[in-house]
Amino acid sequence: MMKKRLITSIVLLFSVFVMGFSLTSSAAPSTYVHGIFSQKPLYVLDGTTGNWLTSTSGNAIASWTEAPLASGNQAFFNAISIVGTDRFEFRLISLGSTTVDQINGKFDIYKNNVKVASGIPGSVYGLSQPVGNYFKFYNSTNTWHVSGYITDRLDY
Repeated sequence: MMKKRLITSIVLLFSVFVMGFSLTSSAAPSTYVHGIFSQKPLYVLDGTTGNWLTSTSGNAIASWTEAPLASGNQAFFNAISIVGTDRFEFRLISLGSTTVDQINGKFDIYKNNVKVASGIPGSVYGLSQPVGNYFKFYNSTNTWHVSGYITDRLDY
């Protein structure tokens, strides 16, 4: 009788442990903090000339929260793209909203370190793509663009 109670207690304890572990695992939050990196730029649409240009070098980084935090969404985007002797830089300056795939906000754009567009609405999208695919930025009037291949990412 004592042996049967001991075995029953051990089985019950083990069952509670297994159930507790499985509930804890399923209750874990999904990833909602994301970051992509690019060392392979593609194109620039120069909003001052209307010309589509092929980038020769550059870097980009985007980091964002997909779900609003208690303090609100957070995001960062900066892309530098070199085309011949011209240097283009796209900077997020004011965040509007984010999703798993997109950052919406206002951007400043620099050409050769001179601001050529200030606080223009736009979106960076394609951010949920795997390494090897590309992201794009367009402003709301499709006069400015920058894109690049995603060379690394981190999601947690």
